[in-house]
Amino acid sequence: MYKMRPRFLCNSLPAGLMLGFFVFLLRPVSTQKNRTRMYFLDNRGSIVLNGTANAEKDTVVVWEWKPHSWKEIRISAFRRTGNSWTKDNAAGNLYPEMEVNPSTLDLTIDKPTFKWAGIFTLNQTEPRKQILKQYEIFGMKVEASSWRARLGSDVTLSCTISRLSDTVSLHWRPMDSSQTNRGNTDQIRLNNAVYLMFQRVTVQDGNLYVCEVRENGNILHTSNAGFTVYNDLYGWGYTLYRSSTGHSELHLDCSSNGRNYSRAEWTWSPYPLQQRKVIASAERSQPIIINVNGTNFVNRLVTSGKLFDGKDFNVRIVPVVFQDAGVYACYLEYNRFPIVDLITVKVIAEPSDAVTEGDTVTLTCSVSHDIGSMRLVWINGDGKRVGEKTLTRKEKSLSLVIQKAERGRGNWRCVLFDDDLPRLFVPYYLEPSVRDISSFTDIRIIIVLCYVVIELAFALGLICYSWRMNRSCRNPREVKGNVTNNSNDAVVMQTMNSDPDLRDQNE
Repeated sequence: MYKMRPRFLCNSLPAGLMLGFFVFLLRPVSTQKNRTRMYFLDNRGSIVLNGTANAEKDTVVVWEWKPHSWKEIRISAFRRTGNSWTKDNAAGNLYPEMEVNPSTLDLTIDKPTFKWAGIFTLNQTEPRKQILKQYEIFGMKVEASSWRARLGSDVTLSCTISRLSDTVSLHWRPMDSSQTNRGNTDQIRLNNAVYLMFQRVTVQDGNLYVCEVRENGNILHTSNAGFTVYNDLYGWGYTLYRSSTGHSELHLDCSSNGRNYSRAEWTWSPYPLQQRKVIASAERSQPIIINVNGTNFVNRLVTSGKLFDGKDFNVRIVPVVFQDAGVYACYLEYNRFPIVDLITVKVIAEPSDAVTEGDTVTLTCSVSHDIGSMRLVWINGDGKRVGEKTLTRKEKSLSLVIQKAERGRGNWRCVLFDDDLPRLFVPYYLEPSVRDISSFTDIRIIIVLCYVVIELAFALGLICYSWRMNRSCRNPREVKGNVTNNSNDAVVMQTMNSDPDLRDQNE
């Protein structure tokens, strides 16, 4: 009987309705399955989308394009005349970057830029409508804060895709597996991009890196990018970004590739720019002298402990505090080598005890000074932007109010962008408040108690039922029930006197 039910239900549906239902289910899957995916690197090479060479006479086809960034656009229409295709001039002109082969309708885009990413469909409109070909091309863009970096500077690599679905992800990895254990490297994903941030690059860091497009563990596409690190620091300068929230370090590298020098010194001009101060100096073959008078470095300015050899004069500050921002310059004799502009970032919570007592907390991310092209972005625990602000000389901070219900999301990150590339991110972990924890604990206790009560009630019911069954088995002659005939009740009972066996046994 149960085997007949599905057949009965199917037979009860009209044939046309069943066919329409299955076509409705299969059509999106079929279109998606037949779509060809292609990738191109921004402004590199060319991409060819194959058309169709075989078609009936008077067939009309249209190339259509739906960019990832805006609405669908009709590129051009073509009619089959004889053995070739003729362009329909009324349908509009092709874009200058596009070319269509009149024999095959192959669509070629020369040096496609990021804007050409999208879905290209070759539709037949006459004599009947159908999709002949469909492509989705993804634009890839790889950028670097500096393709030619200097020793000790910071570098950020970015990899952006035109559209990122839920099943696709971007990842950076070094071409050389020996670089995987490098410290001071952070990878952050935001929207359709993944960023790889280096602090204090070395010559060995300047190799190729690979941006991978992955889906369900499979690599769909790779784009290579690399930068070169030069160790010649004479007359060069760069900007470094350090967090004062946490135990970050500032390495000040100063070295000569040429002759030896008799004297060296590091100077510091704090922000707002003040008179420079000599914070470290040395004579050749002599120990390095640390001068922290009038500064807040105290014991945080550290040297290698070696004598100045006339070439290398490296120092470091650990940990970095917000007030360390400013301009650092190294001089070998009277020759200026690197000049470093240090920008510091800090995150504070207000009120400071709100994480344990208050209902809300305000996180404020502040930058020591702005150099004209910077902005701050707050990212929540889900990796989404929840706040953004372009900085000015007067506005150098971004606040974010965290409601009580949002605290469980954990990590919040303040990201500093410079020239549209992230240069530093500061994580801040917000613990749930004590009251939140106690309320959650109370709820858990109530749930556990309810569970225990239900289990006890169930167990007690089983015990009572088992007791009655055992009693019934031990006394087979106890009352079996009531027998009612009209309004007269008759109770059937066995007694010792009415049972001859029992009577004999008793005698």
